[in-house]
Amino acid sequence: MKYLGWLCKGKASFYIVAILIVIAWILIGQMFQVSAFEDVVVNKTIVPENHSITSPYQGYGEAIFDSGLLWLVNQDNPLPTGYSPNNLVSHDGIQLQAPAHTAFKEMLDAMKSDNIWGLKLASAYRSYEYQYNLFSTKVTGLVANGMNHEEATLAAAQILQPPGASEHQTGLALDVTVAGDLTSDFGKTTAGIWIAKNAHRFGFIIRYPYAKTEITQITYEPWHLRYVSVPHAEIIMENNLTLEEYAGFIAGLEGYIVWDNDKDSRVYYIVVFSDVWVESIDREVVSISSVSYGDASGYIITLRGVYRNYSNSP
Repeated sequence: MKYLGWLCKGKASFYIVAILIVIAWILIGQMFQVSAFEDVVVNKTIVPENHSITSPYQGYGEAIFDSGLLWLVNQDNPLPTGYSPNNLVSHDGIQLQAPAHTAFKEMLDAMKSDNIWGLKLASAYRSYEYQYNLFSTKVTGLVANGMNHEEATLAAAQILQPPGASEHQTGLALDVTVAGDLTSDFGKTTAGIWIAKNAHRFGFIIRYPYAKTEITQITYEPWHLRYVSVPHAEIIMENNLTLEEYAGFIAGLEGYIVWDNDKDSRVYYIVVFSDVWVESIDREVVSISSVSYGDASGYIITLRGVYRNYSNSP
């Protein structure tokens, strides 16, 4: 019995030591995660492709991915050659990012409720290689019609984005149609008119709007939608902005903007990181996206929750 009692004490000591080791390991892990979060976000380090950063809002260890919802992609801001989103899903054989897919299905259901049928997804994600071949084919066709190569390249860039400059590579750009052809006449159809009035409710914008060609450098494309999420799409729509203009506005902020949608009682806070993290923010994180415009870059954190603890609120 004496040896048995000693053995039980020994086991108890072993378990106590084991528990202490586990607790220490968890605490050390949290310290490293907080440090990593500060290095990535506060110091504006751009997260590498398919990387994740840790959010203190939803518990240590839970990853939130930068899905590029607000990436400005054009000829001045090209994507890396090998970039491909890691959350692609299929819609009738066409791939697009998962959040854009969910929003697109919700928009289709809303259109059907308004007795508007027949909208189809014509194109979404395109790889760098696919866009390269598409652009090269267009240039070759213009050269065959009498243009020199430089003229043909410039003319093609008014219709198609060169490889790396296409939003389709993000998996967030959608070409939609009811008749199969992608022409400006789509904007005059019942579906096109409905989309122009309602797409922002589901997080979509018409990426290349009418009379904004000088800014986007792309002709009017009522069929080309870009998913940027709510509330960003609603802000862009309400203020008649292009994504270029919105990115410039966001990059010029040194703090954050607050946006309140009274229509459905949702409250969003768009926090733009500068050099200092606002420690008082304690909200539900909706999305994290990096933004780059000119020499400015950083992260936009979209939060949803009850307003409180903003020391510098407007």
